Amino acid sequence: MINQYEVPALIEDTLPQLRKALHQFPAVFHIYETLQCLNQFLLQQLRNKNYPLLAKSLGLAGKLYERGNPLVRKAVLDIIVPGLSREKLPDNSSQLKLYSLIPANLYNQYMQHHLHINRQ
Repeated sequence: MINQYEVPALIEDTLPQLRKALHQFPAVFHIYETLQCLNQFLLQQLRNKNYPLLAKSLGLAGKLYERGNPLVRKAVLDIIVPGLSREKLPDNSSQLKLYSLIPANLYNQYMQHHLHINRQ
């Protein structure tokens, strides 16, 4: 099981671009700030239509959710899923591409948030 202390190193190993951002605060003690950093990066890749890096980021989020301890899983559900759900996409092809990249273990939670947000 992945605990909150292992998450920053996993993010750095998978996405070396975030090394500097993760070292701006003692991320090892702040799982929510750590995942907020990942979420901002992930959303930036979505906006830039950098789908290979977006796929890598989403894959990491799926791995954290699947293998994480309860705190890590909750942080993924509280930060990553709502962040993706709120993002307005410019066209249907971008939306379909995002749907295809969301890991299966997060897809249902994403759709629930997405539908709830769009009903309001």
